[in-house]
Amino acid sequence: MDKDNLGKSGLATMFSVAAVWFGTHVGGGFATGNQTVQYFVKFGYTALFMPAIIIILLGWCYYNGAVMAKNHKAFRYDELAHHLYAPFSTAGKLFFDIAFFVLVVVGAGIAIAGGGKLFASLWGLNFYLGCIITGAIFFILTIFGAGLVRKASTVITVMILVCLIALLIPGLSLGSQGLREVISTKHVEGSVFSAIWNGLLYAGFQSLVVASIISTSQLLDTTKKCRGFAIIGTIINGLMTALCAIMILGNFAALSQLDDGMSLPIFNIAKFLNRPVLLYAYSLILFSAFVSTGVGVVFGLVTRFEKVGLQSLSLEQRRIIISLVSIVLATLLSFAGLTKLIAVGYGWIGRVCVFLLVIPLAIVAPIKNAKFKKEHPEVE
Repeated sequence: MDKDNLGKSGLATMFSVAAVWFGTHVGGGFATGNQTVQYFVKFGYTALFMPAIIIILLGWCYYNGAVMAKNHKAFRYDELAHHLYAPFSTAGKLFFDIAFFVLVVVGAGIAIAGGGKLFASLWGLNFYLGCIITGAIFFILTIFGAGLVRKASTVITVMILVCLIALLIPGLSLGSQGLREVISTKHVEGSVFSAIWNGLLYAGFQSLVVASIISTSQLLDTTKKCRGFAIIGTIINGLMTALCAIMILGNFAALSQLDDGMSLPIFNIAKFLNRPVLLYAYSLILFSAFVSTGVGVVFGLVTRFEKVGLQSLSLEQRRIIISLVSIVLATLLSFAGLTKLIAVGYGWIGRVCVFLLVIPLAIVAPIKNAKFKKEHPEVE
């Protein structure tokens, strides 16, 4: 293979892993805008730059995780934990298992609550009934259609990206006056410390995405490719997160006038624009994002635990039981509401992961990677 083809192949590999990061990041919580409000926008002026800073921090963490995975051929999160937390590998793997389970249940709960809120906003359906309907759809698809959802997830991600860009252009224009006021006053709601801490909480729960990234990073076989993936992913995720935050910030005053304007802020901005085709296209894609996120995380949990216990039952029966228990728990959690789950559920995951994952990935991993490079200079 000539150098041009090698270069194109390497770029395609880096972009594909960066797309996994974006696809995982842009799930239901992000696509609603609620996540962006809770951790960035509600603090005012700092939302203009804090999202970019936090995404750069995540890019650094994922880069270090990808390099460590490459060095040790550790492409499962338990294998990465073994090297990252050594000599406390057992405790590290236990933390990852518990954090992954909690993230899955809370993430599925958020997706179900998002579906319930969307049904209520579009058609006035009772929120709890909407959650039960959404949970039932997730259960059926987890058992009978998980493969289809996984195959469609890339298409859904691209559609979300296209739809958000279509909304961003008029949405930024609509909020331009509000944005000028924020820039001129430089008003920060609360303290700058609170804004920084909440940004770190966002980095905390997002850091668990490293498990998805390393599971698809086998072709990042050089440090240069790992660096390229991190740069591409940081640019894509940083731009989209920052622009969505700025759009919502500009329209914050108008959203605050609504009874529940911050639950689905991007949906409400689409309403403000008075473009029915765009509103219903976004609604359909948003529900697809909820389905992709909910079914994806539950199926990941099924795959992780289907061989643990209940060996007297068939594999299909074990999958049904794990899926049913997970979705019942997630549906019960969803009754707490979309905003509370994102603020409290993800918030507590973030608090733990800031110390047990962000700091190890940002500080410990590069030290161990440098030591590995010194001991194995032949490895690229």
